Amino acid sequence: MFERFQVLGVDLTAGHELADALGYHSSNKPLFGFARRHRKRDARFQRELDIALAYHASEGSERGVALSLWAGADPHAAVPDLRYLSRRDQDDQQSEDEEDSFVGYTAIEQACRRGDVKILERLGPDPALDDFDELYKAASNRAVIDFLARFALPEDGAAVIQHHLWWATFDRGYRFSTSRSLYTLQHLFELEIRWEGSSKEEIASVRSWLLKTSRHTFIDAMKLLAAKEYCAPEILHELGRTPAIRRRMKEVGFIPTAQDEASRYRRSRQPRPTRSREVLKKFGVEETKPKGSVASRSGSKPTSRRTTRSLPHTVRIGPRRKGGREIRLDRAELFERVWSEPVSVLAAKWGLSDRGLAKACRRLKVPVPGRGHWAQVKVGKNVRRPVLPKLREGGGDEIVIWAPHEGSASENVTRS
Repeated sequence: MFERFQVLGVDLTAGHELADALGYHSSNKPLFGFARRHRKRDARFQRELDIALAYHASEGSERGVALSLWAGADPHAAVPDLRYLSRRDQDDQQSEDEEDSFVGYTAIEQACRRGDVKILERLGPDPALDDFDELYKAASNRAVIDFLARFALPEDGAAVIQHHLWWATFDRGYRFSTSRSLYTLQHLFELEIRWEGSSKEEIASVRSWLLKTSRHTFIDAMKLLAAKEYCAPEILHELGRTPAIRRRMKEVGFIPTAQDEASRYRRSRQPRPTRSREVLKKFGVEETKPKGSVASRSGSKPTSRRTTRSLPHTVRIGPRRKGGREIRLDRAELFERVWSEPVSVLAAKWGLSDRGLAKACRRLKVPVPGRGHWAQVKVGKNVRRPVLPKLREGGGDEIVIWAPHEGSASENVTRS
């Protein structure tokens, strides 16, 4: 039947009607056979087959791909997309000045965009016939990247990385957005493809993409770029140079704010992303304490208040008891007492708990025997005693212990 139309002078390739029929009717093998017989005599039939093959590859139709290849379709030929062809398309009569204009994607590129390794393997990419940089840009998942890596790695790794970074940060709502992610970009880095040698204009474009992303995508992208040695230091420094990118880093928590410092122990505090210090260092951002924090006011690292506040002249231990007694001694005398008998025995004499007396000794920086000390003393072992340290902050000249009255004459006792 198709031969009869051909004999009668009907142009079946007009308006790409043949490509339309080959694309949307993959079960019509006689039609594929008709195109196969005429493709060598008429280049228009070859083009129709190539368009149909690219369409079947983009749709994941294995049957359509198999029939198109059987009919002689070329998987390496760049052709327009069948879904967007105009019925009045006259692309076969393009002028010479339009020869370098974008025509479309090859069937192999369409398979890469779809992420179908099975069809891609059937089409057979060839580094001698295909632009592998473009194939890597079209790769929509890790499996496709692994398949392409069997043949060759991209020559312009920086361009491939920038393209995938654009997809990862600006692919919401697009047809292939479900398969494109930062995991694909990470896999490129794992294949030792590095981002090096980009111009300032190219880096500025990447910066503008990052600034338009959501909070979570921005955090993940910045952490990925800062990981290991994936990117050249000069690229990261240029990327993090502008006030806009640093403002965004502060918004997501990479750079802490005064509000974060003030609400450090509150549930309302914005959690700081992991590896924030590494990200700031890689992007050349100096981490400074925000204004209003303890460190910025003192000009030094924040320290515990217990170590910075000096002790009072008289340190009182234990609650004041009616009818009790005061035991007055200094740090040296307290040191001698706690090293003369176990803290538990001494605390019982003074009406204190073991932990209460030990806590008071820590406050006064009086060393106490460690666990097992008295057991070693009991067996006659000579245990070395530490030296009583001096108090740099001063205070603690007199220690007053409030103890219950026992009528002991061995202590310096004053009635309360």
